[in-house]
Amino acid sequence: MSPLTLELKATVRGRIDLQGATPDRLRELDLAQISAWPIAVDARDATLGDVFEIADGSRERWLLAGDLQRCDSIAANMRDGEIVVQGNAGNYLASRMRGGRVVVQGDAGNYAASSLRGGSVSITGNVGCYAAAAAPNQSRGMSDGELIIGGNADEWLASRMRRGLVIVHGHIAAGCATRMIGGTIVLCGHVATPLGSSMARGTPLLLEPPPHLLRQGMIGFTRPNPSQLSFLPLLLQHIATKIPERLASQLSESVWLRCVGDRAELGLGEVLLRQPQRLAVDGAINAS
Repeated sequence: MSPLTLELKATVRGRIDLQGATPDRLRELDLAQISAWPIAVDARDATLGDVFEIADGSRERWLLAGDLQRCDSIAANMRDGEIVVQGNAGNYLASRMRGGRVVVQGDAGNYAASSLRGGSVSITGNVGCYAAAAAPNQSRGMSDGELIIGGNADEWLASRMRRGLVIVHGHIAAGCATRMIGGTIVLCGHVATPLGSSMARGTPLLLEPPPHLLRQGMIGFTRPNPSQLSFLPLLLQHIATKIPERLASQLSESVWLRCVGDRAELGLGEVLLRQPQRLAVDGAINAS
């Protein structure tokens, strides 16, 4: 069955708050009831029918179409179902989501997957600040689930993250993993510093770290040392299909260097740096 389709009306202006409009909450409603579901536009009362042209379809699967970068809180608090966004999404995408699947075929704004509690979120483009971080008025960031970002991530990615898996294909701005509590972050592109400031636990993996990090490590962490971790082969096998093919093909031919910190906190976090095996053998980069 085709998905329930909501196409944004061209005449609608202002920021649209879709808080509470999710497949799991509207599953038992007929089309008229869905059209009358309350939302907000610029903090004023509105309905889904005021904002979207709605075509009937599966209540489990939604398709959102149009210029959706003004649509905030898409899939926020969702527990089940699937939402596909054709284009860009606004702020608070999948914030505090507990289950289900969200696919964005474009960019997302600030606080994407903030305080995510379960399910999977895939964004083909870039994300704004505080992705997988703590949502406003929340003490902890992402605590379960999976977030895959096909583009770049802005500042404070995974700040106060507790559990789950984040993968970023593009570049990562400063502040990533600040005050991280746990979880795993796989960073495929250039990573700006500071990284991992005040992190207590957790594991960021840098698949293409700059040479100076391989040589010197990071402030507040131990110097890089070769390490063989029991969980690493299983983790690499799990992420191999979720990262760029160019990097996936190199995983089996790599040496992993480990930095432990932040020593200003518990000091039980670890940053793993991938070093191509040929560099380790040739001595082109001496991580010790």
